[in-house]
Amino acid sequence: MTAAIDTQSEHHTLSQLFLLSSPDQRADIVNRLLSNVSHEMVLSLAASIGEFGEDRHPRVTPQQTAQITPAQVDEIAATAEQHAPGVVEKVVAFFDQEK
Repeated sequence: MTAAIDTQSEHHTLSQLFLLSSPDQRADIVNRLLSNVSHEMVLSLAASIGEFGEDRHPRVTPQQTAQITPAQVDEIAATAEQHAPGVVEKVVAFFDQEK
């Protein structure tokens, strides 16, 4: 049960990081997460923000990040974490180093 709480706080940290980042950084955050999710998650996001890149290597642009909500970032992060445990922590750590 503690692991779920820790994961939730990492997602919260990630969504805060997303909100405080520049559009370029936001795109980088989302793209790092998208490389660790299923094709269905990519299609779901594409349905809400429009097409972005080819199916095998989706790339969200900085302009498209304006249409992505923190709740969507949390959802993408949760899915990415299921596919690649530890990925959220790695993304947060990478951007913490960039500050």
